[in-house]
Amino acid sequence: MTWASFCAYLGVCVMVTLSPGPDTFLVLRYSLVRQLHGVIAALGMMVAIFAWATLAGAGAASVIQRFPIVETVISTLGGLYLIYLGLSGFFKSRAVAKADSAIARTETRSTTARQVHSLGKTFTAGMLSAALNPKLGLLFLAMMPSFIPQGSNTFVWGMGLGAIFASVGFIYMLILSTAASKAMHWFKRPEIALRLEWIACAALFIMGVGVLVHAFF
Repeated sequence: MTWASFCAYLGVCVMVTLSPGPDTFLVLRYSLVRQLHGVIAALGMMVAIFAWATLAGAGAASVIQRFPIVETVISTLGGLYLIYLGLSGFFKSRAVAKADSAIARTETRSTTARQVHSLGKTFTAGMLSAALNPKLGLLFLAMMPSFIPQGSNTFVWGMGLGAIFASVGFIYMLILSTAASKAMHWFKRPEIALRLEWIACAALFIMGVGVLVHAFF
């Protein structure tokens, strides 16, 4: 790969990463509970992104071209999962607020909220969000081959390019998670955090519906 090709690929990574999507809202939603949860969710996403890039290097694009039903299945599962994340997040946050309204009005609300989410579930949610994102997968399958030098080991190159994309994405998600967590610390108003959680959940739900509609129409 030439230096110009590398810079072009890096530019694509940055542009795709900065584009708002389900992964962005999911990290924001978890970061409002606790920054660590946002970081763990981002790590899960990067694992899935690395897997997509590796599959692209292994020639998964040809499989999807031969069997379009695979894309439809991924889109359907991805849409349903985003809807699930949006609805479950909304009901969980509302349950926390109703369970102890006295705590919800103090700075210690985050302590109660932490009990709702385990780090393992947070990591899995982030990983599945990226793994079942059809646009992200198709993006890799479409663009990755053009950046792999002819005659080289496509599998190894796919892993390498995937690692670069995952690194760029994680750095951005880390900055985003830190900013969201710090902002809520400055506000020190649990009511604001609750409303922002609901907005993030609504965005996930709407995106999920959009993915389902696109899958069948």
